Amino acid sequence: MKSRSVVASALCLAGLAIVARAIDPPKWATPKAASAEQLAAEIDGYIKDLEKQGLNGIVLITYKGKDLLHKAYGLADRESGRKMTVETGSCIGSIVKPITKAAIIKLESEGKLRLDDVLPRFFDNVPPDKAEITLQQVLDHKAGFPDIFGDDYEPATKEWVIEKLMTTPLIAKPGEKESYSNAGYSLLGAVIEKLGQMPYEKYVHSQLFVPAGTPRIGYLIPGWKNEELAVGYKDGKRWGTPLDHPWMADGPSWNLRCNGGMIATVRDLHSYFDAVLGGRVLSAEGTKSYRKQAIRKRSSGEQVIGSVGGNGITNSIYVNLVDDQFVFVMFTSVAEFESEEVFKQLKQRILDFVL
Repeated sequence: MKSRSVVASALCLAGLAIVARAIDPPKWATPKAASAEQLAAEIDGYIKDLEKQGLNGIVLITYKGKDLLHKAYGLADRESGRKMTVETGSCIGSIVKPITKAAIIKLESEGKLRLDDVLPRFFDNVPPDKAEITLQQVLDHKAGFPDIFGDDYEPATKEWVIEKLMTTPLIAKPGEKESYSNAGYSLLGAVIEKLGQMPYEKYVHSQLFVPAGTPRIGYLIPGWKNEELAVGYKDGKRWGTPLDHPWMADGPSWNLRCNGGMIATVRDLHSYFDAVLGGRVLSAEGTKSYRKQAIRKRSSGEQVIGSVGGNGITNSIYVNLVDDQFVFVMFTSVAEFESEEVFKQLKQRILDFVL
């Protein structure tokens, strides 16, 4: 899986690491947006220009709790002519990882685990080289695990992924360095199932999404239909929607489950994080722990939360400039116009306005 949810220095937001195809930069008429309304109009105009070049997507931008821009661009399905709408669902990629993290922190706040617990507490036959790996190291991509053991839609059971993680040599010593691992988050999903005593999707649905008021985020439980989803395209060819690709009877492959692949709208995603960060989903202790895990600081001290995800075709981004109450959420469904790259082009204009 090519999705990722990382916070690093590449975007200077303390910052969101973005690796995307270059698109034409915007040309601004003034040195700085004089108002939130001007900024929204400028961003809308820029995305409209990209729409003419082939972008299909949806954006939601809020500032101080109010919508600045909530709009769809292009087509959800080029072949049928179905238009993109703000209610169109899309794959959120690795933005699933912060959801898995929230579930782990909920279990922590309930006293069912500690983040410094080691793997043998949850799994049998953990080999010596992995016996001291902690949940925190897995959350931080510092366990030394490989990334993934096959294609997103290649059938893989939970038991098979666990076995592969236990038997495959580490690529780094635990805690030594960051080595991105989708499979590591699938392992965290197995911990959630063990301690939550229910399937992963049922747990995050009942314990996170329903309290957040966002029950349509998910895999199978929300009941998304193909005609409600954005179709992905690459090099002018139709890739389809997530539902056009093989899933197992109870959801996607464990190569994807718990680390990516859920479906949501941009409003769902915004509302979910707003609820979690605002203390409406986790306990006070859990919210404090989650915010500590999620928030990073720029060199100038401002707090930021960022998560991105994509499979090389569909792409999603969530950026929250916490101190400035500015949130940017975007989905795109054309490989040549990734939402990450759109944000990269808009980043400095946004920072010039809010800071």
